[in-house]
Parts: sequence; C-alpha cells; structure tokens
Amino acid sequence: MVIEVSQASDARVYNFLLGGSDYYESDRQATRRLAAYAPTIRPLARISRQFLLRAVRYLALEHGVSQFLDHGVGLPIGDSVHQIARRVNKSCRVAYIDNDPMVVAHARMMLADEHTLVLDADMMDTSLILSRCEQNDFLHREVPVGVLFVSSLHCVADERDPWRHIRDLMDVLPSGSSLVLSHLTARDAAIREEVSSVMSELTGRSWVVRSPAEIDRFFEGLVPVGGSVGDVTQWKPGPSPKLKLADLTWLVYGGVARKP
Repeated sequence: MVIEVSQASDARVYNFLLGGSDYYESDRQATRRLAAYAPTIRPLARISRQFLLRAVRYLALEHGVSQFLDHGVGLPIGDSVHQIARRVNKSCRVAYIDNDPMVVAHARMMLADEHTLVLDADMMDTSLILSRCEQNDFLHREVPVGVLFVSSLHCVADERDPWRHIRDLMDVLPSGSSLVLSHLTARDAAIREEVSSVMSELTGRSWVVRSPAEIDRFFEGLVPVGGSVGDVTQWKPGPSPKLKLADLTWLVYGGVARKP
C-alpha cells in the first residue's frame, strides 16, 4: 500500500479535526488553511460525527433498521457505526465503503468482524457495492437499509451527479430504507466557492461546498423523520450538551429521510 503523504487527504483531515492521530503534516497544513475560512471547523466536525451516531441509533431503535451502508467511512475515533447499532440490536450489519488506501487498511484492521464488510470501492459505484454485498451474502435486499452519506459528498463533483446516484440507490432499496446525509455549507456563496477551490488544490481531488438548496435536493422523494432537514444540531439533539457555535457563517446541514 502506497500512501501519498505530501498531499492532504479528506479522511486524515477529518481525523485530525476529531482529535485523532492518523494524519500527516500535509493534513495539518490543510486544516490550517481551511480554518482561515471556517474558524469553527473543529466543532463542526464533532457536530457531524455526533449527528451520525444519533441517527444510527435512532434508525436501529425507532425503525428497526438492522443493516447499514456507510459511504465514506473515513478514519473516525471513538464509537463506530456497528458499535452504536449493536447496542440496540446485536445482529446489525454494516458495510463500510471507501477507496482511500489508508482508510480501507484501517477499516479492515479495526472494524472487520462477522457482521461487518469493508469494501474498497468508489462510493458512487452502486452496482459494484451491491454486487459485492450480495456475493458475500451480506445485504438482504428485501429488508430496509440505512444509507449513510455523512460528511462525504463534498468529495463528489457536481459533474458526477451525486443527486442521481442517491436517487437511483434509494430506488432499488425496499420501502422503509432511510437516507442519513450531512454536508458542510456556508451562507455566503463566495466563501463556498473559495473553500471549494482551496481544498481541491490541497487534496488533489474535487471538493465542493454546496448550498442548503443543493443539499435539500438529495432528499427529494423521501420523507424526513426525527426532525426536519436543516442544521443537524437541531435534529434530535438528545440529552448530551449541544455544541454551541459562536460564528454561524458555517453549519452542518442535513437530516434523516425515509423511503415511503
């Protein structure tokens, strides 16, 4: 496995923001550049992670979801999706999907067990992902699925039409399947464009900060559950203290929505 350490990685930057240790100097420098535009980026990363864990627990507990597709698993620290889900249902299955070599190696070492599957795949390659799940007798297509895209779609350029991809994926899944999605956004279009350009340069891959209206499009045809689509700190905040942001220029925008 060859890891390019001179260029920042989205997964390693996220790990650094969450207080992890799987990063290099290039990732630290990229974070400094990002923080110049978004000073609250560290609490925003924690907000996104907390939202993911709340949403997984909610779907497992309130809707009986027992299988999940986690697109863009990254290098998180603390509890993982399958650990949260299995506190509700010990038989929950999770397929972790990523194509970053360091992430895949980490996931296979730290997350793999009889009820998890780690796939080295582009998260937009639905046919490959579903095919590999079926080959491993992992995904039961007649049973609702929790589809997770949390802080991952900023790596997918508009030209790849991620809206169509998510629509097509939800179309082939059974009724009762749910989409959990969050995305960094800013109120100012000029700032969104500037950060998209800077992070594309630093990571060497497409990076796009979308508007709330563009994020809303991912939920078309689905029914929001647990709260409305918007600032994820407002989505079932639970008993733990809610992170407060002094600067509301930036927010993590998303929600949970169910296929009728």
